[in-house]
Amino acid sequence: MADTMGMDPARIERLRSAERLDYFHPDRIWEVLEPAFDCILVDIGAGVGFLTLPFAERFPRAIAYGCDILEGMVGLLREDAATRGLDNLKTILMSPNAVDLPADSADFIVMGQLHHELDAPEPLMAECKRLLKPGGTIAIIDWADAENGKSPPVGRRVPVATMRGQLDGAGFTDIETHDVYEFHTFMTGKA
Repeated sequence: MADTMGMDPARIERLRSAERLDYFHPDRIWEVLEPAFDCILVDIGAGVGFLTLPFAERFPRAIAYGCDILEGMVGLLREDAATRGLDNLKTILMSPNAVDLPADSADFIVMGQLHHELDAPEPLMAECKRLLKPGGTIAIIDWADAENGKSPPVGRRVPVATMRGQLDGAGFTDIETHDVYEFHTFMTGKA
């Protein structure tokens, strides 16, 4: 059993809530990204695997890495992957700005509802650029910078221009926003 000491059980329950599917369904991400069936995906800030688990199930020939800075979250994700028989899902306990994977190893990086929690996103954006193969795609899906009844308060939201500047500063190109979610900004960039 994963050590969840110090982790808020209510937060874990919210992260696993089926209600999230109503406004943040993972399938909509894969519809935009169109991953190949044998790609390598890195989910940074994977938490309990809200994105990683359904990806690994939908793409059984792909490899999915669920990465988080919290050992308890990584343990929960590892347990759920084992329970579901997902041999293609690997977990990594990462540091805030480093993932223990080689350079040019990922086709896709996703960060779902994480960006607003980053104290210093620039080093993590540089790490994402390092991890992606040339032409690989980063996808940031985070709360919209709007009063919409779901997004966090002002000061905890990241404006589109700020995210775009951070991706541009890390060397990403072809930066686009996608009108997919009502309560989220969905931005992609190419390595």
